[in-house]
Amino acid sequence: MGRVFKVIGWIVGLILLALVVLIAVLPMVFDPNDYKDEIVAQVRDRTGRELQIGGPISLTVFPWLGFQVTDLRLGNARGFGDTPFAAADKVAVRIQLTPLLQKRVVADTLTLHGLQLNLARSADGRGNWEDLAAGSRADTAGTEEPAAAEEGAGLEELRIGGIDISNARVTWDDRVSGRRLVIDNLNLETGELVPGRPVELRLGLSLDNEDPQLRADIGLEGVVNLDQAAAQVDISGLKLRLDASGAALPGGKAKAELEAAVQAALDGSRLQLSDLRLTSGELRVSGGLTGTDLATGPKIDGNLDLEPVDLAAWLRGLGVALPPMADPKALSRVEAKLALAVRGGQVALPRIDIGLDDTRITGEAGVEGGAVRFQLALDRIDLDRYLPPPASEGATAKGGNGAKSGTGAGSEPPLYPVETLRNLNLDGVLTIGRLVVNRLVAEKIRLTVKAKDGRLKLDQKVGAFYQGSYKGLFDLNVSGKRPVTRVRADAREIQVGPLLKDMTGRDRLTGRGRFGASLQTTGNTLPAMKRGLDGKLDFRFEDGAVKGFNLAQVIRETKARFKGEPLPSGRQPQQTDFSEISATATIARGVLSNRDLLAKSPFLRVTGKGRVNLVDETLDYTAVAVVVSTSKGQGGEGLEELKGVQVPVHLTGSLASPDYRIDWAKVLLESQKGRAKEEIQEKIDEKLKDKVPEGLRNQLKGLFN
Repeated sequence: MGRVFKVIGWIVGLILLALVVLIAVLPMVFDPNDYKDEIVAQVRDRTGRELQIGGPISLTVFPWLGFQVTDLRLGNARGFGDTPFAAADKVAVRIQLTPLLQKRVVADTLTLHGLQLNLARSADGRGNWEDLAAGSRADTAGTEEPAAAEEGAGLEELRIGGIDISNARVTWDDRVSGRRLVIDNLNLETGELVPGRPVELRLGLSLDNEDPQLRADIGLEGVVNLDQAAAQVDISGLKLRLDASGAALPGGKAKAELEAAVQAALDGSRLQLSDLRLTSGELRVSGGLTGTDLATGPKIDGNLDLEPVDLAAWLRGLGVALPPMADPKALSRVEAKLALAVRGGQVALPRIDIGLDDTRITGEAGVEGGAVRFQLALDRIDLDRYLPPPASEGATAKGGNGAKSGTGAGSEPPLYPVETLRNLNLDGVLTIGRLVVNRLVAEKIRLTVKAKDGRLKLDQKVGAFYQGSYKGLFDLNVSGKRPVTRVRADAREIQVGPLLKDMTGRDRLTGRGRFGASLQTTGNTLPAMKRGLDGKLDFRFEDGAVKGFNLAQVIRETKARFKGEPLPSGRQPQQTDFSEISATATIARGVLSNRDLLAKSPFLRVTGKGRVNLVDETLDYTAVAVVVSTSKGQGGEGLEELKGVQVPVHLTGSLASPDYRIDWAKVLLESQKGRAKEEIQEKIDEKLKDKVPEGLRNQLKGLFN
């Protein structure tokens, strides 16, 4: 037996010696470059494409079995021009020889430098990679059975030193959509690849898109662990960096960094993002997301928290031009806490908690198939902070003729974004504790919004509005050729003084009362809507005053000037008190008509009728004042001779600055007639007092009335 083992030892030694000699001699006697033409011919036969090997092919045998090729080019498919389908500056692969004898594959870093991959789709939808994919499927089909037969003869170990892809470029040219995308400076580095062990990953690339124009530098790193037993992949320490610029971005630039831990099932059924943190300058968002059934019907749940941030400063830092706002501190503190739930095509925010400066917004919202549903509550908000600052008086005066000059056809911008409104699908309720807008203050507000098929309805209820209440409806229909706007308003027990003072900044009218309107118009510019305005309105106010205008004083002074008498002495308060003022009006094609104005004051009764043209902002109106009392303290002193006489005041001209005229000749004539009648009647009464029965005297009085 000893001789047998000795012989076997000699044989093994000779085999190893022969193997060493072969390894040493093979590189010297075998030159792979001699087979370039054959390799090119094989590629041409299998793919129909030309392969160019511009550089040398290097071969190593021991201790690493491997090769290295430089300057490779693979031709494009027919119909896609002369640009190569793929090219590479360097390709290198090598495997340790000795571990192969033990069914172990130990490879060095796989190297691919200077890759250029040009993917394209022709105008008829054909891709320049499809012929290669078809050939690959045919080759696979022919080798399926042997592969199956060898199943079970697995490797004991697979170890790859890493992957090194540097300076790669991938181009996508879609001639169907006209889109062109370039991924440049693509670099990928990994640590050692061993099944079941974590691997470090670093990826960097530049993305260049033509339409819309976008340029982005993207970096990614993390530790990837493929757990085949659990059929999942874990990524820890994930960091994604983005530095983008282009016209497609608000402000033209964006910079952000995302950190997270990722767990994903290999079959795509589950994805979890934990310790999620998004940072962009001073903006920080944290949270987590969990997704299930991603391949069939995605279900995603999560939460996102926005830390307090000066949103205005952050947007300005991105180059976003914000519209001018009255409050320079607007948008200086914004924060949010959101819960997210996705079910198939439905996206819901079951919990909304947003802080906007001094405003707290809470509620829920959802989107499904373009339909938006919401239920939101605001504690208080001052919208004037976010509106443009009021124009200065100088700017207003300089542009004072702008409204008139803008009434020409085509010069007015549209008021409604018609196409957007036609596609709007809304159903929601918004409640506001306190609202300030255009200096008006309202409390206990409930707004119901519905929009669908080009119809928008906004139902408004205000529980506290200047010591009264308000209900209104805004109904907009843009489904037709021209928008149709309907407005209904009903205000009750309103204190009109504070309302008008807040609205205009002027204290011109006081009183409590109601106001109602039902209006309709067509068009999408202010002039067109004025021309098409129809409807009715009415109002009634009690126990108030018109400030800045003393009607009794105007009558006294005008009468004195007409008669050539000195003006009345004494300064009177510049207001006209009234116990009641009411009117109804109709509007047809932008012209308001009123015939029943009635105003009562302690010494006057005023009636009025006329027309107001809202299109050209002019009026033709006559108010008739009758002095009913001349007692002092009521504003009627000095008007004794006008008692019971009608004083017509004719108003004409522009609404902003109307002219008024009083026909004093007629007024005084009527006054003298009235006085003559009174004197005649007094004399008759005196003479007939003891001679004629009382009943007959009353009949005689009627002859002079």
